Amino acid sequence: MIGVSPAFIVSLYGPGFTIGNFCEGLSLVSKLGFSAYQPEIMVKTALPDWMAGASSVHHTAGDLNLVPTQFVAHFMLEQFSNPEKLSPSSGIDELNRVLDIMQIFLPCRVLTIPASKFDMNWDSGHATDFRWWNQTHRKLVDKIGRYAEIVSKAGMKLAFEILPFSVFGGIGRFLALCDEIGSPALGLNFDTGHAWACRDLIPMLPFELKRRIFGTHLVDNMRTENI
Repeated sequence: MIGVSPAFIVSLYGPGFTIGNFCEGLSLVSKLGFSAYQPEIMVKTALPDWMAGASSVHHTAGDLNLVPTQFVAHFMLEQFSNPEKLSPSSGIDELNRVLDIMQIFLPCRVLTIPASKFDMNWDSGHATDFRWWNQTHRKLVDKIGRYAEIVSKAGMKLAFEILPFSVFGGIGRFLALCDEIGSPALGLNFDTGHAWACRDLIPMLPFELKRRIFGTHLVDNMRTENI
């Protein structure tokens, strides 16, 4: 099954796309011969619209024989963007709202959250404080674990899409986090473009990630440029 990522819709209408834009874009996805798509809430302000109008997206896709493979909560990337956001309780309300919306999109069972560049003051004393980094790691583990537990109880799987310079680090560190948390509901949306920009050895990654790959974005980057 081959489909399009949410970037397809963003390329047509910009990050402020509406429910109507998304439905219109699905018609083009179908005409191009694809069989799958990924619903996405790009910005937090769109959350109420998706709560009210997600069924229209699903019905439109169904009429076009398009299958949802991942639900991308792009706006939730801020929850892993800086030290202050790593509290395990931060973003829980939004997470539960997204899971409620996802129940509409059968048979989709993968919630994907991007992990963007980690933003902190690298000139601060924290940057060289071993104890602070240990505390930060513990917060990250606790937060991911809590998210994975909530998502699993809703009958879903949680995938992260790791961008360069995220708090998750590279693939090796992500796998170590998975081992530490121990949840089978935790995995990765394997974006080859992000991995290439991070200079991971892409042909080996499927063998290393194994059952942790919950979805794939095939992207061809230019050198270290990330898209």
